[in-house]
Amino acid sequence: MMREIYPSLFLLRPDNPSDKTQFTYFLKRPDGNILFATKADVSPFVDELNRFGGVSHILLGDRHHASPATVALAKKLGTVLSASQVEAAVLGRLGVTVEHIIPYQRHPYSVDLEVVPTPGHTRGALSYLWTNQGRKFLFIGDTIVPINGAWDYWVVRPNRAEMLRTVQMLADLAFDVILSNSFAATPVAWVESDPASRQAMVAELAASLST
Repeated sequence: MMREIYPSLFLLRPDNPSDKTQFTYFLKRPDGNILFATKADVSPFVDELNRFGGVSHILLGDRHHASPATVALAKKLGTVLSASQVEAAVLGRLGVTVEHIIPYQRHPYSVDLEVVPTPGHTRGALSYLWTNQGRKFLFIGDTIVPINGAWDYWVVRPNRAEMLRTVQMLADLAFDVILSNSFAATPVAWVESDPASRQAMVAELAASLST
């Protein structure tokens, strides 16, 4: 079943996932429900999603979050995939059609959701900052990943400088919870945050990226 991990924020993941199963999130919103898609097969949740009012927007963080099966899921839910132009172009070469292009600049997607470019892991990666009940939730995709109390990343060397700039930007981005979708996240993929822990996270990542 879908599991509500915060008010109106649900995790779509089997109780006994495989080692490679990503974390997929669903937001229940008055202005249209949102699915932060991954390559994970969430088709068993379609009936539950429809009971919650369906899905108005399927948002992708980067090229690693969709496959042809994700396109089929979007059609089944009566919506389309959304991503930046850079990621959409890469996905198109992989047989995945992204029909809605999100401008690659920081801007409000809706009254409660902000688009935040976070290049580095991939050139056109986007994160999403959602405000709900006075708290801010940053959906960071697999740009950075919490692993057993530390933070990790996967970045090719030519992208390290860009990734460092993204990490430094996070120091000034206020959020209460940061959520990764990487299968490598453990023990869970979301972490409570405050100014002190954000600064510690940024310092840890910046030190690693600067070596």
